[in-house]
Amino acid sequence: MKRLVILMVSLLLAVPGSLWAQGATDKADASATTMQDMVVTATRTEQPLKDIPGRIEVISRAQLKQLPVETVDDALSYLPGVHVERTYGMTTHSATVSLRGMGNQQGRTLVLVDGVPQNTSDTGSVTWNRLNLEDVERIEVLKGPAGALYGDNSMGGVINIITVKPTKYFEGSTSASYGTDADWQLRGVAAGRTSEDKTGVYARVSAWSHTNRGYTEVPYQQQTMWSRKSFLDEKAINNKIGWDLTPTNNLEFQYTHDEQTIGEGKQIFAYLGQQRGYTTDDWQGKFTFGYEGWSGLVNVYLNDIHYDRVNESIGNTLASYSRTDSTVERTNYGFLTNISRVWGPNTFTAGVDYKDGIMDGNDYTRTAPWVFATDCGRLRNVGVFGQDQIRLFDEKLIFLGGLRYDNATTYDGYYATNGNRSPYFAKYNAQYEDHTWDDLSPRISAKYFFMPNLSAYASYGHAFRAPLLDDMYRTGYQMRSIKMSNPSLGPERSDSFEIGSDYQPVDNLKLSGSGYYSQVYDYMGTVTVGYDSTLRYNLMQVQNIGTVHIWGMELAAEYDPFKFMDIDLLKKMTLFANYTYNESRVVDSSERPDLNGKLVPYVPLHSFNVGYTWLNRFINNRVALQYIGTTYADETNTSYNKIDPHAIINAKLWRNFDFLGKYGENVTMSFTVENLLDSRYFTARNNSVSSPTSVNANETLNVGRTMYLEMSCKF
Repeated sequence: MKRLVILMVSLLLAVPGSLWAQGATDKADASATTMQDMVVTATRTEQPLKDIPGRIEVISRAQLKQLPVETVDDALSYLPGVHVERTYGMTTHSATVSLRGMGNQQGRTLVLVDGVPQNTSDTGSVTWNRLNLEDVERIEVLKGPAGALYGDNSMGGVINIITVKPTKYFEGSTSASYGTDADWQLRGVAAGRTSEDKTGVYARVSAWSHTNRGYTEVPYQQQTMWSRKSFLDEKAINNKIGWDLTPTNNLEFQYTHDEQTIGEGKQIFAYLGQQRGYTTDDWQGKFTFGYEGWSGLVNVYLNDIHYDRVNESIGNTLASYSRTDSTVERTNYGFLTNISRVWGPNTFTAGVDYKDGIMDGNDYTRTAPWVFATDCGRLRNVGVFGQDQIRLFDEKLIFLGGLRYDNATTYDGYYATNGNRSPYFAKYNAQYEDHTWDDLSPRISAKYFFMPNLSAYASYGHAFRAPLLDDMYRTGYQMRSIKMSNPSLGPERSDSFEIGSDYQPVDNLKLSGSGYYSQVYDYMGTVTVGYDSTLRYNLMQVQNIGTVHIWGMELAAEYDPFKFMDIDLLKKMTLFANYTYNESRVVDSSERPDLNGKLVPYVPLHSFNVGYTWLNRFINNRVALQYIGTTYADETNTSYNKIDPHAIINAKLWRNFDFLGKYGENVTMSFTVENLLDSRYFTARNNSVSSPTSVNANETLNVGRTMYLEMSCKF
């Protein structure tokens, strides 16, 4: 019945304009002029947002400044169809952003910064903490499979974070903020260019320092004498230099260095307790060109992450104390190319991508019996794609079709250990065989404009994802459990269908809706395969558990109720609301029949955002309610690992000091509060028994209410 409702609502949104737009024709032309934003992510060429036959969302720099958020990933949580897991608040070491119900593995949602992949080849993760809000010009979110353009990691969609490019001879800004848990953030930017027209040399430098003393994330009844507050210490610098040779030809280089240390809320004997550290160096060189209908891009990159972790545990006696130090070198490098040609109503695009990812990890137990472990491997991806966009009938009908060939190879896989504390470690000692997979990913979509203010689209897409190196080759401790490698893990593939519509009946009201259905074959999911009674840890492994069906629907509305009224104070008030329904279920698991009919972990059935933004001459403000429905934290949907529904209210107030004259116009003060009512709920649960106690419980509480006061100045 639920699936029928989804289909009916989606079809209703896509019906012809004659049924929707009675009385709207007088305002159609004016409405059409409000949707001329340009985007690059959906086609890898610059296109008007309204011409994309699919669902793509854009968060502009101005909108980002208005959101009550402190991180880039939190900003994405206000979009329909986007689910964000930031388990430990500011001190989360690896936030996850997923699209379209694909589960909480970051590897199914491709994240780009200026077109460069950020997902690592070993875990698929993205270091969200290192993304400085002050560097972001806009965020483009392409929903649905993008395998025909981007290949691996894009099964749920693509998030492209586009950074700021200098536009003035000289400009800059400084800001300082202080908040809950002794959260200090300091930011500074200096930028300039030799000419303010479309040619010239430019440069930009931004620096960021962030410290947070954290909170105790373990529930009170589960705390021990070793429990501590988590913490975050981070410093980052970004350098960008470029040359606009002509208005359509550009050469640009960018380098980012980031260092962060994150405490995990436990200290026994280690100096800073249990902790993780990330040191990231990211290089990018890009050349874009355009000439007489031709355009193209060559993007070369190298991303190197040094990861280290201190993990310590203790039982009932000091003799049971154990400490393991881990290091992993994560290196990803490659290039992306594409070339386009406009030929009449056609825009042809083709390109070649290459990526090589390296994992080189070591674990060393510094306490008896002095265990060591080494895990390493490489993943190479090569992709070739072609695409054609056709505009017909005075651009009322737009077709988009594409095909991509991907070849993925894992090689040099190796795991070795002398460990005997648990028999599950030595079991996987091996030099693993190489594996190669290939796949063709087609995409076809169409969009029709019944009127300038009413359009509908339909699309089909296929996607392919290779296994992650960490899942295939690494055995070790992970999140209070033992994760075992699976060298026989295979890739997963998906087929997705989508319909949707955008409708603007009057200038001050926008409506949109999408319905989608996906089948994911050989879905890779983390499952519990046993329990180590000695260590009191669950045994976990990533397996191809079978086929997952995903049904979903997204609805969104934006309304300016006072836009045409003669009330200056209220003219810039905007109401917004969006709702997401997503049902991701295992439907065919021959290896694990007990999973059939179960929901995919960490995918809520229902979620919505509702609120308003009010810009006025006194105090600008934005208030939003975010609701997340029931989710399950394990693959069998047990009641003792269920995360109950919860809702939080977030708000932001801000004002510049223009009443002090022209210098005051450049000074702004803001106050942000997240979780205004201090709602407390679990963000993660991994209990091994139905009645968890302090000995075997594994639960995490959210951070509660947080507040931040910021002062910024631009020059």
